[in-house]
Amino acid sequence: MDASDKDKGENGGGPTDFQALCAKVISLEVPYEDVAERIEDLAYLEQGRGDLEGVVGQLERVAHVFESLRNKNEEVSRDLAQVYLLIGQIYQFTGMYGDSIEWLNKSVIVDDMYPVSYHSLAVSYQGIGDTASAVKSLEQEVTVAPGNYYTYLLLAGIYEKNGMDSEFEGVLKRLLERDPDNIQGLHRLIRHYERYAAQVDVELLRHRLLGRAEGLSRIEAVIRAYHLCRAGRHGEALGFLNQWSGGAPHVSIIHLAKAHIYGLTHQYSKKRHELSLFKEKNHGRDDVMEIKMQEFASVFGEGAAEKLRQRLRVAYMMPA
Repeated sequence: MDASDKDKGENGGGPTDFQALCAKVISLEVPYEDVAERIEDLAYLEQGRGDLEGVVGQLERVAHVFESLRNKNEEVSRDLAQVYLLIGQIYQFTGMYGDSIEWLNKSVIVDDMYPVSYHSLAVSYQGIGDTASAVKSLEQEVTVAPGNYYTYLLLAGIYEKNGMDSEFEGVLKRLLERDPDNIQGLHRLIRHYERYAAQVDVELLRHRLLGRAEGLSRIEAVIRAYHLCRAGRHGEALGFLNQWSGGAPHVSIIHLAKAHIYGLTHQYSKKRHELSLFKEKNHGRDDVMEIKMQEFASVFGEGAAEKLRQRLRVAYMMPA
């Protein structure tokens, strides 16, 4: 296939929407910033049709326009960094992590204050098993954008997985300095102390965690229920979950938490009912239910999750 063929659409006609939009940017007919989201959507669409080489080629042409401009201002540098970022993310999406890292590093060189590039770099470094570089990238992201609280939790997960206890504790403390009532940060620090530092009194941290009850995400609601149970307040935990789920009746993980608590309080018919609702809301799909079960296990522990799995298998004939 020659170059002219590559520029034709699926039916051998004119250029695709992606190619046409890139051409407008290349000719400076439209600012890249105005069409960046649309170009990204179309790039993934074309890549999904099997034209990775063509997509990257078009984006490289766009990048060349910005590269060739003299006296680049901040806006041009940001546009160039975003084009490099998109190329790196597309390679990442296809599992070509080495190529991804090459382009993402270019993005960082052009604009070292753009946190998304560091975050994407961390993902690609993890893809090739380079934990040290992934950590470095996430730490740089935190430096550039200290308000990205999710990044602290990602760092904590890497530190915990690799047995880096002091780093794990340190990054969570940094998070809590900025966001003292961060429920996920408090939960992970409490669990860490309970496992490895029994001499630390965690009740003050737990009291702070339980002080938040409004505007919680799904996982935050489950975490709060867990700590109410740890404090021996099972009835309050059930009442809280009932109230929270009233605003999000489609969220099925709440039924796992309630089933577990009903089991702790020996209300077994209600436990079976909650598991039935959990199965119903997930349309009986074992793969989907297992994803939710793993999320539940990340809070209540694998032991609690396995007991619920066993009950589901017995009651509803789930495959072992």
